[in-house]
Amino acid sequence: MKAENIFAEFEKDEISSSPEVFELNIVSGGCRLYGYLLTPDKRMGRPCPAVITSHGFPGYTTNNDLELALMRAGCAVIHMNHRGAWGSEGRYLFTNLKDDLVAITKWVCNPAIADQYGIDRDRVFLVGHSMGGQSVLNAAKELPFLRGVAALAAYDIGAAFRCGMEKDLFLMIETEGQCLKMNSAAEVYENARDHQEELGILNQCERLAEVPVLLVEAGLDTVAPADQMMRPLAEKLKALSAPVTCETIVSNHSFAGQRMKLARIVAEWMEKTAQ
Repeated sequence: MKAENIFAEFEKDEISSSPEVFELNIVSGGCRLYGYLLTPDKRMGRPCPAVITSHGFPGYTTNNDLELALMRAGCAVIHMNHRGAWGSEGRYLFTNLKDDLVAITKWVCNPAIADQYGIDRDRVFLVGHSMGGQSVLNAAKELPFLRGVAALAAYDIGAAFRCGMEKDLFLMIETEGQCLKMNSAAEVYENARDHQEELGILNQCERLAEVPVLLVEAGLDTVAPADQMMRPLAEKLKALSAPVTCETIVSNHSFAGQRMKLARIVAEWMEKTAQ
């Protein structure tokens, strides 16, 4: 992996080595999740690190640019849509997100799958934005073999209820969630309320102590304020002497004006961690 290549391309593609895009469907909880897998140019070397990305709620803010940057750096990138989101089967519920990521990760680490796509099973990362940041952190607690997990402007449902932000959460579900498959906004909200403790990123955070963690906060974030949602986790991990790296980008929740800086931070941390 070469982080310096995130914005660099070969002069031309070659038939025998060019990057490829594969359509995927992976089963989680009896439902088919739809997405894609990007493989880097074979001139970057094989086997390559793998990155599994997790989109936020409901997924309007995409991370395709980050995914392509990591592909150019030499990573295989797996993008899957969670249950009930963007064509994937099933209903959208917050309690499904972690389980989806665990299922996807186990699929990637299947020896036959890893061989098929040239993936190094010892260098698998999770990267998530917003609600996806919460999801990858919670999944990593059950996947101690991961090489690392990166949470970008992570939303924390546990903190939302602790800090009196539950009305904002319901409004987000009711308005932004209209594109999702769900019985009702009330059902999704009640799923968050009833499972707030287990969904919270502070829950069992000691299980992250052996997994390298990157926390990137957005300094202008009003959706997932870092002082309420990410910094408490950072403080707990530091107290445990865990391998945590913390970065701040002065941007809004989507990092809309600082996407290149975001790509550099993630890629450079991955390159260092993958060695």
